[in-house]
Amino acid sequence: MRNIHSLLTALVLSLSTLSAVGCATVGADEDAEIDGEAASAGKLTFWQASDGQWHFNLKSGNGAVLLTSEAYTSRTGSINGALSVLENGVDPAMYTVNKTATGYNLHLKAANGEGIAFSQVYSTKSNATRAINSSVKAVTSYLDKQAANTTGARVEVLFNEATNKFRFNVHARNGQVVLSSEQYTTEAAAFNGAFAVQAEGQKVESYTLKANAAGGYYFNLSALNGQVIGTSQQYTTKAAAQDAMKSLQSFLPTVTVL
Repeated sequence: MRNIHSLLTALVLSLSTLSAVGCATVGADEDAEIDGEAASAGKLTFWQASDGQWHFNLKSGNGAVLLTSEAYTSRTGSINGALSVLENGVDPAMYTVNKTATGYNLHLKAANGEGIAFSQVYSTKSNATRAINSSVKAVTSYLDKQAANTTGARVEVLFNEATNKFRFNVHARNGQVVLSSEQYTTEAAAFNGAFAVQAEGQKVESYTLKANAAGGYYFNLSALNGQVIGTSQQYTTKAAAQDAMKSLQSFLPTVTVL
């Protein structure tokens, strides 16, 4: 499970044989990427390349790229890969140091041996080995921050044991659920839906205000293809529903989906 505490990971790291010895020939930039531990937690970033393929990076607290994914044909695929990084990246044993034509790099593998992500090329084996420590810390600090994010504006992905499916809620700044999704067959698909809500929810034209049978109001949020990707809570007045729409538009850009 991804719900692991920093104390346990620190114990694993302290018992490992990771080398912390640098090399005099290594440049300052490379050392900074290995050892640059900031107070901020690690983070994940996703992007779509010019060829339409999706990728993600695992970054340290100071923004240095530690791991990069292979290319995926969809954002959902890249999210699934990132979730695998969070699952496996807390264990130093899941990393291998590999020799390349110009130095050494890391590969992070899943339990089935499949490669998930890889690092840049480091000039020495000791620096590549040290980067394992930084990658584990980035994943662990990310998970700790994610577990502590239980108040304020946020996205929460939930698993329904009865249906064996996932859904997400979007919480407003006051912590109340303002928008809920349909059910998804995978966690990655649910997170992809949440990313779509974040993008489309900043556009006024994506919202449709509706009246319910009891005389109250709610709104739907739709994607570009017209598919409903989120439905609000029920409100007793039209003004309250409109205020909720405006609030959602304003805070969605500040939310970290994953």
